[in-house]
This record gives sequence, structure tokens and C-alpha cells, in this order.
Amino acid sequence: MTNPMPWFETLTDSVYALGAAAREAQRAARTAELTRDAYDLDRLRPVDGEVRLDGRHPSSVPFRPHDDALFTIGDALMEQASKLRNLYTQTATGYAYGTAWAILRVLEGQQPDAVQLGRNNDGGYVVPAGACPAPVLMPGLERWSGYKKFVQVHTRWAICEEADVHAAYLDAQPQLSDHEAGELHEAIDVASGVPDAAYAYGQLAEAALHFALLEPRAQHARQQSAR
Repeated sequence: MTNPMPWFETLTDSVYALGAAAREAQRAARTAELTRDAYDLDRLRPVDGEVRLDGRHPSSVPFRPHDDALFTIGDALMEQASKLRNLYTQTATGYAYGTAWAILRVLEGQQPDAVQLGRNNDGGYVVPAGACPAPVLMPGLERWSGYKKFVQVHTRWAICEEADVHAAYLDAQPQLSDHEAGELHEAIDVASGVPDAAYAYGQLAEAALHFALLEPRAQHARQQSAR
């Protein structure tokens, strides 16, 4: 009978699965956005031919099949791009928070065999309120060669998240001054980097987890060799 996989192996697989989901969502979202942006109605030349529809009064607005197809396609591409963008944001956020959760548990001396995350009824990850744990709250990583970059990507993510909150606040106001309208557009632009920033954090956090697992792996190897 084969021995079960050690907890750190299944934990590593769990984190890798979160990253793989975020990567697939990232590719899909970018492809959808490129397709949407390439579908420029100003570039197309609508055909003015009309079709008489059964049961419709002749004086009603004429039906132009080419126009109808163009706008239906455009709406579908917009909807798809928005849906996949939301999926990318969700999976990247889950990747970041889930991997940070794993690091903290390992550094506390625990032995989780998988990441633990909540899911809501809409299929999105339920993550704690507030910013994802900063590297400074993960003692023991300072000796890791990627620590400084980890700090940098966390800072970038925090800036994007703050911009997202500020944009939501301004957008909720009944009236904006010209200056505030400029702030809103700037905040929206910065906030658009949230999923990429969360994914970058997740990537560095996954590497940090491998570093944090060096000692548990070595301890396991010593125990195996002593048997």
C-alpha cells in the first residue's frame, strides 16, 4: 500500500490549481477584450437593405438585418468581455488570498493539506475584508531572495485597490465637479490594474510558499530517512 502524499505536496498542488485557474481566466479575458476592441462599428459599412417582417405595420421602423446582426454581435462581445474580466478578477483574488493564507498557516507551524477559501452563491471567492496580508506580516520571509519584489507587488496591489474604492465613492455621488470627474477617470484607470496586481501578488506568494516549505520538507525527509 502506497503512503499518502505529504501535506505540503497537496498544499502545493492546491495553490498551483488556484494559479492555473487565474492564468486561464487571464488569457480568456485578454482574448475577449481584444476581440471586443477589434469589433469597431465605425470601421464597418452597414448594408441599408430592409426586410418586411410578417405582422408588422408597414409604417413602423424598418428592420435592417445587417444592422441587427452588427449590434447583436457587439453586445455579445461586450457581455463576454465583462464576464471574463470578472472571472479573472475573482480567480486572481482567490489565488492571492489563498496563497497568502497558506503561507501564514505554514509560518505558524500548521500543516494544512489544502487552501481553505469560501465561495458565495455566485461562484466567487469569499475573502477577508481589507488588504491582503503584507509581506511584513509574514515573519521568516525576510531571508527569501524575492522578498523585496514581494513587497513591491503588494504595494502596487494596494494602490489599485484604493483607487477602486475611491472610484466607487466618486461614482456614487449625485454630482461631480470637473476636478472630481477627472479624479474619477484617473481612479478608474488605476483600478483597472486590480486583477493583474492580484495575480502578480499570487505568483510571488506562491514562490514565497515554496521558500516557507523548505524546512518542513527537510524535516519530513529526515524523518523518512530515520525510519
